[in-house]
Parts: sequence; C-alpha cells; structure tokens
Amino acid sequence: MDNRLTPEQQNAVIEDALHTYPLASMPRDITATVMARIQAVPAPRPFRFTRNDFVIALVLSLSTAAIWFSIQNFPPLLLAQLRVQGILFYQDLIVNARWLVPAIAFGLSALLAAMTIPYLKQQLMK
Repeated sequence: MDNRLTPEQQNAVIEDALHTYPLASMPRDITATVMARIQAVPAPRPFRFTRNDFVIALVLSLSTAAIWFSIQNFPPLLLAQLRVQGILFYQDLIVNARWLVPAIAFGLSALLAAMTIPYLKQQLMK
C-alpha cells in the first residue's frame, strides 16, 4: 500500500474526522452491560503469621544474640590481635592499591564499551 501522507497530514485528517463526523447516540443498555462486567475487587487476604515465619524469626534472633554474646565475651588478647590484624590488612590495601586505579579505569572503560558498541552497531546498520 502506497501511503503518501506524512504523519502530520495523517494526524490532520484524523482530527478533521473527529471534529466533523456526528456523534452516535449511546445505547440505552450500555450501563447495565458495563456494570455487569465490573466485578467487585476482592478483599485483601488478612496477614497471617505462620509457623515458618516464627521459626525464621526465632533462628535469626538467636543467631544475632549468639554473635553479640560471643563478641562481648572475647578475651582481651584476642581483641588486641584482631585489632592488629585489621590495621595490617588496611595498610596492605593502601600499599598495594597502585594496581587498583588502573584496574578500575580499564574495567569502567570496558563496561562502557560493552554497553555502547551494540547500540552503535545497530545505528550503523540502519
């Protein structure tokens, strides 16, 4: 089908048809038909706290309490060792972070290229 109308001309023809054609009268039984199709919205189900919910809450609270209790009762020597290891780990990250900046830069450029290349390829194929 050869359509020689531009989109603006098509829109103008449609607008003209909407403004000039007479309105049809509404059927008398439309309200009854529409109302028959409308169904009442079902009431939301009430919240139920099941046994599984109770078990999950109990396990999580007991685990949290056990972790908190064990941390509170660490021997002072163990806390000092943990503190020293944390400091050494932090210093190791700082000293060896020279590779991190180029790795992040190349990784970010690879991610952006992976996101951009398919779009450019699609645009060039048009």
